[in-house]
Amino acid sequence: SEPEPVPSQGAEPPRDPASAQTAVPAPESGKTKSLVPVPESYFDDALFIGDSRTVGLYEYGGFQESTAFFAKTSLTIYDLFEEPEKFAQLADGKKATLEEALTERKFGKIYLMLGINELGRGTTESFFRVYAEAVNRIRLLQPDALIFIQGIMRVGEEKNSTDAIFNNTNINARNQAISMMADNRSIFYLEINDAVCDENGNLISDYTFDQIHLKAKYYQLWKNYLFAHGAV
Repeated sequence: SEPEPVPSQGAEPPRDPASAQTAVPAPESGKTKSLVPVPESYFDDALFIGDSRTVGLYEYGGFQESTAFFAKTSLTIYDLFEEPEKFAQLADGKKATLEEALTERKFGKIYLMLGINELGRGTTESFFRVYAEAVNRIRLLQPDALIFIQGIMRVGEEKNSTDAIFNNTNINARNQAISMMADNRSIFYLEINDAVCDENGNLISDYTFDQIHLKAKYYQLWKNYLFAHGAV
């Protein structure tokens, strides 16, 4: 189907969680799940999809080989299906589009971390629509998987205070929108920023080398947060 037209600048993000959820149908059955600590084996059938930050999690997070990562620097939510790139991988190691890979393999959990590269493109509402469409398509391809929407990681204080586009006000608005997709049955929102930000909501300066990406050793904080928030 054709994507919806981009709304005019200044459009408000969706406010009603119920209406947001209708964009991403969840399985009809299923009870609300709690987020609790989980063992490493929980991630045996997990897939992480994301941009350069997820590339860092792959390189420095220390996940086992059975955990899959479909990640690429500069990847955006618009590249997943609208402008498909071969950033995913088939079981035999061949490069594939995300749709091809999700058609071939089944995953128990799928984690998304996208949104920093999309700042400055469209509005919060248009970003939400494309994000919801992507999650809906993943749901159709992987009907039994739990989907974890990770909040866009914020930037450091210096960038936040000097950049008119890549700042935490814009990040927070988009996180508020995508968090509305969570039904806590098959789709969950994870506020990763709780693990890496200071009391003012900025990415802690000691944790980053460029105000955007974590230093290698601090990816462990992200991983620890994931281990403490599994859905059972």
